[in-house]
Amino acid sequence: MNHNFFKRIVLSLLLLCGVLYTHGQQRMVLNLGMVDGVELSKTNLFDYQIISSLGSSRAATLNGQIRYRNMPYSIGYSIDLSIQPGVNNIREAASRARMTYSSGSMKELFEQYGKLPEGIYEYCVTLTLNSNGSGETAKETYQECVYGRGTDVFLINLVDPEDKARLYEYNPMLSWTVNYPFAAALSYKLKVVELKQGQNAINAVKRNNAVYEEKGLMQLSQTYPVYAKPLQLNHTYAWTVDAYYKDILLGGAEAWTFTIIEDTLLKAVPKEISYYDFAKHIGETKIFAVDTLKLKYQSYTRLKDSMKYQIVSEKGKEVISGTLSFYSEPTYFAMDLTGIGKFQHKKTYYMYITDAKGKKYTVPFIYINSLYLDK
Repeated sequence: MNHNFFKRIVLSLLLLCGVLYTHGQQRMVLNLGMVDGVELSKTNLFDYQIISSLGSSRAATLNGQIRYRNMPYSIGYSIDLSIQPGVNNIREAASRARMTYSSGSMKELFEQYGKLPEGIYEYCVTLTLNSNGSGETAKETYQECVYGRGTDVFLINLVDPEDKARLYEYNPMLSWTVNYPFAAALSYKLKVVELKQGQNAINAVKRNNAVYEEKGLMQLSQTYPVYAKPLQLNHTYAWTVDAYYKDILLGGAEAWTFTIIEDTLLKAVPKEISYYDFAKHIGETKIFAVDTLKLKYQSYTRLKDSMKYQIVSEKGKEVISGTLSFYSEPTYFAMDLTGIGKFQHKKTYYMYITDAKGKKYTVPFIYINSLYLDK
């Protein structure tokens, strides 16, 4: 026999015996034991019992409500039913429940995705016995409440920079990942705060004013923007990301930290970048591309020609691809990388070029955004 089923039968019998023993004191018992301490969902919301010590059936109205502490989220329902002597399993009447929600997004979240918002809630069930016309007291009421918590269990996780990272760049790319089955319907709030002495990351993001906070992000990454409060050398920062379904908080990631340290790379970046003649090299030289990738090519034909190119990240992911056109005289290519908007400051990239005869060239370069050179 299923252990939970056996447990439910024993608990019901014990409660029934107690009701019979205290007859005249407690005519109805609301047994919410099966939903106490578990996260509620549409599949278990009605998994409770009403135990009656009356000798006959009684018309009643059952009202349930989930209310969140300090948040405007709620779910309610009402069921008209007949309470029979003994144990009444409310799941059997669940199909007649008239549901109400604090908002349309709350209804979608609960009914379509089976989720509750993160936070502490109170689940109260109130049973009202209607008058049966034979001298019974009208509107006799019983109520029972349990407490629960909507939890996220870190279904959203930070990715980069890694926890306790030491960064040279003042505008890092912050990225995260989620494993909600409905991730495409979510938006995100990114928060960065300064970590003060004696604080851990969790306390910092809860108590400190944000140096940067942005809501409504739809993507899973965000570059620390130039319009935010500038990050400071030798300062440590904590950051986290919260996930929202429309206006409802679902949960947040564990807070991580990073520290800004001196950027020695920028000291090596020349102010003026000359054009790089890639045909004379075999990829052994890594050049800087300050906003623009400058390339030079000397053709020895008298005709207009072209070459295919592809630029990939250090991990081999394609960023862009296209064609370079040239003539017999030396041709200078100036590719505006900042305008493309797909390159990350101080990251290494590889440009692979193939001419019409199939000969291949490799141009490794470090992208530098000139907006950050004065940092």
